[in-house]
Amino acid sequence: MAALTALTKSLGYHCAKRSKISTFSQNFPSHNPRFQTLRTLILEPSLSESVKLNRLSDYDSGIVEVNLDRPEAKNAIGKEMLSGLRHAFEAVDRDSSARVVMISSSVPKVFCAGADLKERKKMTAAEVHSFVNYLRSTFSLIEELQIPTIAVIEGAALGGGLEMALSCDLRICGENALLGLPETGLAIIPGFELNLISVFDQVFN
Repeated sequence: MAALTALTKSLGYHCAKRSKISTFSQNFPSHNPRFQTLRTLILEPSLSESVKLNRLSDYDSGIVEVNLDRPEAKNAIGKEMLSGLRHAFEAVDRDSSARVVMISSSVPKVFCAGADLKERKKMTAAEVHSFVNYLRSTFSLIEELQIPTIAVIEGAALGGGLEMALSCDLRICGENALLGLPETGLAIIPGFELNLISVFDQVFN
C-alpha cells in the first residue's frame, strides 16, 4: 500500500508540475514583469462524513485528494455519499490552484462497492430516477474537469465504483485490486443498474 501511495503521489506531482508550467506559460508570458501567482484554498467543509477533501502540501502542492470513507457499507454510494462527492468535485472545479485530483479510499480492501442497493430498496421509482440522473451527472463532472484525475484503486471497484474510476483520466491499481461489473451477470447494462433492478424487483417479487 505504501508503494502504491508513493507511486500515485509521484505521478500526481509530475502532473501538477506540468499543469502549473502550462498555466504559467499561457497566463503569464515571460515578457510581462507584472505577473503574480494567485492561489485559492479550499476552505469549504465537507457536506458528507463519508467523503473527505484533503489538500496536499509542500512538494505535493496542487494535488487534491477526494477520500472515500464509508466502511460500514464498503463505500457503497448512497444519497449522502453522492451529495458529498458532488460537493467535493464542484469545489475542486472552482479551485484555481488545484492541479491534480486523486480519488482514493480509506477503507481496507475496497475502493467502492457501487450503488447502495439496500438504500435503493427504500426509494420510490421517482427517487430512483432522480438518484441515477444525479449519479450520472456527477460522473460527467469528473470527466469534464480541466485537470488530470487519478483513481487510486486498492481492493474492489465494482459496478458504479468502477464506473467512477473509469470517469477518471488515469487508474492506478494495487496488487489486490478487483475490477468488475457484476450487474452484467443479471443481463443489466452498466450505468443503468438502479433503473433495471427496479424493473426486476417488480417482475420477480
